[in-house]
Amino acid sequence: MAKIMYYLDCVFAVVDYHDSTLTDYKNYDEIKVSKLLVIYELAKLFHPSLFIVKGVFIVDEKLLIDTNNQFYEVTDETVGFHASREIVIGGKTVRVLKLMACNNTWLSNNYYMPMKLIDDLINQIKTDEENKKNYNYQSQVLTTQTTIIETKPIVIEVEFKNSPVSTACPFCKRFITTKTQSKLNCAACCCCLMFGLFYFCFQVCNGKNGCCCDVDHICPMCGKIVGHYTAC
Repeated sequence: MAKIMYYLDCVFAVVDYHDSTLTDYKNYDEIKVSKLLVIYELAKLFHPSLFIVKGVFIVDEKLLIDTNNQFYEVTDETVGFHASREIVIGGKTVRVLKLMACNNTWLSNNYYMPMKLIDDLINQIKTDEENKKNYNYQSQVLTTQTTIIETKPIVIEVEFKNSPVSTACPFCKRFITTKTQSKLNCAACCCCLMFGLFYFCFQVCNGKNGCCCDVDHICPMCGKIVGHYTAC
């Protein structure tokens, strides 16, 4: 940016378009951020080709003495015989005050290379801002989307008998101790009446209760039947 400010200082030395607040390149580090873009846009407006075509910038090594740029008076016949006396810049006609001889090295060091670096920086900032917007948008979409996950009931192998058991409810997904609800089993009653003590012993040997009641195991949290015991 300091080199661009120096370039503008040289431009304002040859044309009547001066603004000292934009050309104080020696104190470039004190310039306000708000003016950096103004300097950049002004430098694009004052492109070297504009002055080269009008003969105000003369790219000729022969006119330089131990330097890369040198100023001449407009009336100097050595360089000013074909130079314009006025230039239209941004719709405004400005008067030519001096002429400047320079070489390609000076133009490259003080205009083309700095402007390319600034262009690259601005493009990178725009790219970063665009990527940030895309990232924020994608993050917002991800956080607002409702993801539905199909969950399978929790199944724990457990043997239901006529007394409460501890298990996981496949409906409310909680670990519970079941509540039991008994109901008469007609088949078991008939067998008990027909075979009496023999039926009772048969039930006990098979790990069943000798009574003739079926038992439903109920979840105390959601109230649904999670298991069943059959007496016969």
